[in-house]
Amino acid sequence: MDLAEALTVLGLHPGATMEQVREAYRTRVRAAHPDLAASADRDAATTRTATITTAFALVRRAVLDGGSGTVPPPAPPPRPQPAAPPRPRPWEVDRVEADADGDTIAIAAPPSEAFALLLEAGARVGGIGYVDRQLGILEVIVRFEGGPSCSVLITLQGRAFGTDAFCTMESIEAAPTPSLRPVVEALVEELTGPR
Repeated sequence: MDLAEALTVLGLHPGATMEQVREAYRTRVRAAHPDLAASADRDAATTRTATITTAFALVRRAVLDGGSGTVPPPAPPPRPQPAAPPRPRPWEVDRVEADADGDTIAIAAPPSEAFALLLEAGARVGGIGYVDRQLGILEVIVRFEGGPSCSVLITLQGRAFGTDAFCTMESIEAAPTPSLRPVVEALVEELTGPR
């Protein structure tokens, strides 16, 4: 409760004397006291009396602290603070830049965001076989047309301006492992394409 609310509860205005404050308090407490209320209204009367007592204590303290012997005007409400401008981030959430360099994909996003993006892209390129967000490891199972199914293991490493995703691939069938390049290119295409 602030001073303005306390004055409203007691029916007072700034400039009231301490005697007027006491009289307003006594009048309202007598009217709201639980001993005078019907038995069904005692809880409400108790709450109302507590509110009046709190208001009186607050107004009394304001008069004593003000030193003039009268109720000071309530402090104006605090001015709203302008909203802080959004903090600049070194990456764009709705735009992904990914470059493939052989077996590495450089993603212009922090590791947690890059992991989420790679998880989505990997699910579109193949099937997710294993996920460990804590260690930044993701396995995608891909099947080459006319070739074997392969496990693509992607490990993430945070960098100063983004994340590097290192890719390795092994055949999980009795066939030689094909080139990793088409998988890396498909992941980059999924990362950079419209979502």
